Amino acid sequence: MPEVYMLSTFWDVLWAMIIVLFIFIPLTMLWIFALMDLFSRRDIRWLKVTWLVLIIFLPIFGPLIYLLVRPEEQTTLVGREG
Repeated sequence: MPEVYMLSTFWDVLWAMIIVLFIFIPLTMLWIFALMDLFSRRDIRWLKVTWLVLIIFLPIFGPLIYLLVRPEEQTTLVGREG
């Protein structure tokens, strides 16, 4: 019968909490933020597929690359003259 690994000691539980709180949750938030930013942009229509593939298939480095090298959003400012 295969052995089942359980968090049996205080230190195992502590390390599991550290991994979840300081590694897994921030990476998930970064991934979600990059996807939200990608889909909210209107100026990079055909590049969205490329960025989406990069973000999904490189889950750690994809969002970081996207957020570091993404082009500035082109907005047209409508304002008063004078």
